[in-house]
Amino acid sequence: MIDRRTLFGTTAAVASAFTSFFGSRKATAAVTSKSLPKDIEPRGSYTEGRLERLPEMDMESRLEFTQGFRNWSLRNFGRKSSRRVNQLVRDAGYDFNPSPPIDDVLAAVGDDLTVWTSVRCKTTAQQIMWNNLVDGFNANKDGYLAELDAADESGPGTLELNAELEIPDYTKHEIHIQPGGYIGDPLGGYVYHYGVNVFTLDLSSEDVFHRDLAEIIPVPEDGKMERFLDIGTGVAQLPMAVKERFPDADVWGIDVGAPMLRYGHMRAAENGLDINLAQRLAEDSGFEDNSFDVVTAYILFHEVPTEDTKKILAEVRRILRPGGVFFPVDFKTYTQSQPSASGRFNQWWDHVHNNEVWTEEYRDSDFIQLMADAGLTVNENAPTLQQRFWNSVMATKPA
Repeated sequence: MIDRRTLFGTTAAVASAFTSFFGSRKATAAVTSKSLPKDIEPRGSYTEGRLERLPEMDMESRLEFTQGFRNWSLRNFGRKSSRRVNQLVRDAGYDFNPSPPIDDVLAAVGDDLTVWTSVRCKTTAQQIMWNNLVDGFNANKDGYLAELDAADESGPGTLELNAELEIPDYTKHEIHIQPGGYIGDPLGGYVYHYGVNVFTLDLSSEDVFHRDLAEIIPVPEDGKMERFLDIGTGVAQLPMAVKERFPDADVWGIDVGAPMLRYGHMRAAENGLDINLAQRLAEDSGFEDNSFDVVTAYILFHEVPTEDTKKILAEVRRILRPGGVFFPVDFKTYTQSQPSASGRFNQWWDHVHNNEVWTEEYRDSDFIQLMADAGLTVNENAPTLQQRFWNSVMATKPA
């Protein structure tokens, strides 16, 4: 039997999911810059924190409901489904840890109602979340576009957009089934930011993960950290956090998605963080040789075909200075960690039903060898936040 309290969260969360009321308190960005962009906050602003409240209470309530539903579908029903997958694979005569190939796992699962209902719940949670965010932000579209327009010319920091940039096909997919993806919706940065907070089950996140990640980024042995680059930076949460750790560094982030960069630049400006964002390709960045002390890439490579990964790694080696550090944070590949049968099934769901087009190709690759092939010296004992998920590798450019 489904526990309604477990599914929907606390009594307060249930009330907020179905009832509109005034006075909800959510933190928003502090005013720190003399040249701030026009700030659109339909429900008013607060001066604590930097996560702005959503434009409508109904929208916030629906998002809280979605997070509760996602939490239940992953942690309660999802765990029961995972145990069911393992049992079905075992009953079919396979060793289930490590997993047999996915085709064998699917054959063992068959049309099991528990497993496929779990898949449907996870997918539905994603769809509800995105539809709520897209509809909510687009209901205030003119105001948010004006906010972005004003932010484009504000500081501190710089924003470089390139309308002539040839966008690679592999970047045009609607990753995580986000409508419009990272390049097709002008308000994609807003939608992505709040959607990822739900995706990570941290609706009120104040960039905590990225701040923690910034704290463990390794620096070159000589201690020099004057210039930093984050490739595939998205909405620039990591460059913002790095600037807070290294306030004197020249901090950059590049991405192909203009909506992501515009939103990231606006947030950085509102928080008085002097970072530079540019619409460029990770495989053809346009930076000079030997020009960065540290380059990072957070959850980029599982979104990239292997042949383009090779190009990106070659570019990383080119723009790192001798002794510079490359710190890619991504999921483990199958060469690094063999999943259980349920783990492989869940990764297959992410690939097929959550539109992670290249994630299986990434997991089948030997990413450590690819870094070595690019001429980087690999260290497989890099610092990491969650050993179970992350690849825990780094590399340096030979002196």
